[in-house]
Amino acid sequence: MTIACMVFLPLLVAYWTALQWCVDRWNAPTEYFAHCWLVPPVAAWLLWSRRAEWSPRLRAVDPRGWLLLGPALLLHLAGAALMVDSWSAASLALAVPGAAWLALGRERLRGLWPALWLVAFCVPLPMYVEGRLAYTLKEVAVAGGSWLANVFGADVVRAGDMLQPRGVDGALYVADACSGLRSLLAMMTLAYCLAFFLGAPRLVRRATLLLVAPLMAVAANVARIAVLCLFARWHGVSFAEGAGHTLANTVEWATLVLALLGLDALAFGRGGGTGVAAAAPVARVAGAPTRRLAPHALALWLLAAPLLLLSLHRPLGRSADRAERLPAEVAGYRLVARTPEQEAQFQKNLPRWRELLGTPDFVWRRYDDAEGKPLWVVALFHDANWKSVHPPRICIEGSNMDILQDDLAPCPELGPERSAGRILARSRGDGWRYVTMSLYGTADWSSGDYWDFTLHHLPRALVRANMSGFLLRVEAAVQAGEDPSVAEARARRFLGAITPLAQELAR
Repeated sequence: MTIACMVFLPLLVAYWTALQWCVDRWNAPTEYFAHCWLVPPVAAWLLWSRRAEWSPRLRAVDPRGWLLLGPALLLHLAGAALMVDSWSAASLALAVPGAAWLALGRERLRGLWPALWLVAFCVPLPMYVEGRLAYTLKEVAVAGGSWLANVFGADVVRAGDMLQPRGVDGALYVADACSGLRSLLAMMTLAYCLAFFLGAPRLVRRATLLLVAPLMAVAANVARIAVLCLFARWHGVSFAEGAGHTLANTVEWATLVLALLGLDALAFGRGGGTGVAAAAPVARVAGAPTRRLAPHALALWLLAAPLLLLSLHRPLGRSADRAERLPAEVAGYRLVARTPEQEAQFQKNLPRWRELLGTPDFVWRRYDDAEGKPLWVVALFHDANWKSVHPPRICIEGSNMDILQDDLAPCPELGPERSAGRILARSRGDGWRYVTMSLYGTADWSSGDYWDFTLHHLPRALVRANMSGFLLRVEAAVQAGEDPSVAEARARRFLGAITPLAQELAR
């Protein structure tokens, strides 16, 4: 209890907001990190079950623990200062083992390091990394699953995120949660536990299990998508999205666990003891080294309060409906209301989009001109959550498009010598091309360059003086026989007209 109060309690105080962020990510709608709830109890059980091995060993304060604890606290400081929660959370992977090393010493921890490193499996990925990885895995699952399903006669056609069996009413919607990232992360955690806590502690065995587990997860998700396509063909889309989906998920996970256990048993046998090596008992040393730990504990407590205050002090947004207040008519374009089906799909995706964007203050709209030529507009406003804003190409790639060009282009509609981000993309589904013009801005500043945006807000975040801002993205379809520059001009004109309105809302 003394060690807990002297070392681990100040770390709990320092990392309070980072731990809250982890819990929020564990409970996220995608459930990518839902398995993380099981990791701390597993680690605690491992340490408790082996207490007869490690409790008699010498406990000694080891200042070398700062080799891990020091970099961890520096990374946490950077994350707290810049309001990047993922950095602070990532530092826990070093802070927990480092604190144990400092307080207990290497002799007491001998053979227990694998259990301590389990903390790394509790830390969610940064949102940017999560989004990119989920997009890549989703592409593999959709492309591979539809191909495999067609091999077995499903006869499905892909249209972006939708898989349509020919001649069947409805289509299967492949959500981000179906990317397979959830099963991949859970399987890697399971493979680590199997490799280090059960079976023979051999390097080849551990490496094999850790390398094979993610490959098995990806392959199983491809097979699951294929099975759902076959369900849609045989029993209808409603069955595939309901009971069939539940059945496929259950069978997939059970198959993965049995396959991993079977591989381990067949390739490496069942014997060999446990993965955490036991050591000969060492006589307990009388008298806890509390006095030697006191200076280190004092340093941790002196750091804990400032880190907590820095993490808690964040400017709050003044409004959450700025995007909704953008007008329905802009530069000769009129807002087009979504159909009931489109609205239902939008509401279904809304929680995930809010999660990815880091803000509920955004809109995705269609505007048409007098000739019926459409523009698709995304507008989002941010405050302290500026770091959640990401380059437009990530969303465009995630919309089943190939990017043909990505640069800055002159935008005289914004003023002399001004520019905006420009992306030319082609849809993989129907081959249509689209030009996207984008702009980051605040009440008195704007740029089309993501790195200008980052460098503008980064130093202000350090002193908590970052400003409310926005991202505007205007997308125009290149009509048949039309040069992309014509579509670009339409998007530029709209962007030039809506930017002053967004700047006024950001004040």
